[in-house]
Amino acid sequence: MTTRTMLALVREPLTALGLRKRSGAIFTMELAPDVIGWLGLNTASKYLPTGVVEVNPVVGVRHQTVERLIADLRGEAFHAYLPPTVSISIGYVMPERCYVGWDVGEGRPEAVAELTAAVERHGLPYMRRLVELPALCEAVEQRQSLRPEYQLPPIRLLLGRRNQALEGLAEDVKRLGDRQDAAALELRSFAEAFARHVDATS
Repeated sequence: MTTRTMLALVREPLTALGLRKRSGAIFTMELAPDVIGWLGLNTASKYLPTGVVEVNPVVGVRHQTVERLIADLRGEAFHAYLPPTVSISIGYVMPERCYVGWDVGEGRPEAVAELTAAVERHGLPYMRRLVELPALCEAVEQRQSLRPEYQLPPIRLLLGRRNQALEGLAEDVKRLGDRQDAAALELRSFAEAFARHVDATS
């Protein structure tokens, strides 16, 4: 089964929850001004029967104010919904607190129904809990983010924690040591741009 076929099976029930299909296997929904809920459907088909894919929903939120500042300071074009600010495999916000996937395919309506129910009962409440910045900050601090070193400084700054934002980022840069790879250079450049931004807005 292709991703397109899988999406044809899940699109209508997910849309009924208020989610909007975006490119690829991504869905979003408006939660508050400048905050969107985020759902990505990861798939795997190895060891499964032909015509069946395992779907692992990843749920999260994107705070546009935070991501816009990151893009500006990194000199990047702002994207409307990528990446999420926080994201986590849905199983870890369910009572099981472990990886959960559903085997989706033609003739397996129960899998689609169970996946949709999990998104409604657990994924959407998780998204809504992260609308406010304090909860978002806590989630990023708990590493429910792919790039906390970029997201924590703006979040802390928006919360009025200027010194914590600067000091935390300085510690991240210090941990780079003598590294001169692309990722290290990018973080140092971001740290310098962030410090200038803080000075300019203080």
